[in-house]
Amino acid sequence: MNLDQLRQRFPNEQSCRQFFESVLWHDRRKCPLCGCEQSCALKSQNVRPGLYECYQCKRQFTVTTRTPMHSTKLSLWKWLQAMYLIVNSSKGVSSVFLGRYLGISQPAAWRMGHAIRQMMTPMLNAKLSGVVELDETYIGGKPRYQPGVKNKRGRGTRKY
Repeated sequence: MNLDQLRQRFPNEQSCRQFFESVLWHDRRKCPLCGCEQSCALKSQNVRPGLYECYQCKRQFTVTTRTPMHSTKLSLWKWLQAMYLIVNSSKGVSSVFLGRYLGISQPAAWRMGHAIRQMMTPMLNAKLSGVVELDETYIGGKPRYQPGVKNKRGRGTRKY
């Protein structure tokens, strides 16, 4: 998917919100504050879209509550674009580029990039299972200097 296709799939803020809700809540809405699965959507002229109230704790929440996207003034569309750019770049995206592309300041883009990486960490903590194949790679850095100790180099090391 390229950026034009991304814009066609998510033409407005409501479609971005529905996408984040489907990713976060799958089939049932869940209160991020107490975990209750019973809530109602609040609808009024004075209420922002996507606001829900929990039946159990009576507190209000949105799809961004208790996430790094909570209480930012940036639209969900900008968050979605930033996620797309960070995930699809092979060498990473600088905060300067991200800020220019999204039309926000560099410090805001830097915080946004770190928040997106923070949201990706649960996937990084998963343990590998099954058959895992690696190239001939030595894991670890240079051995620390110890006076009088000669460390082997290359294939003779005990690095795994």
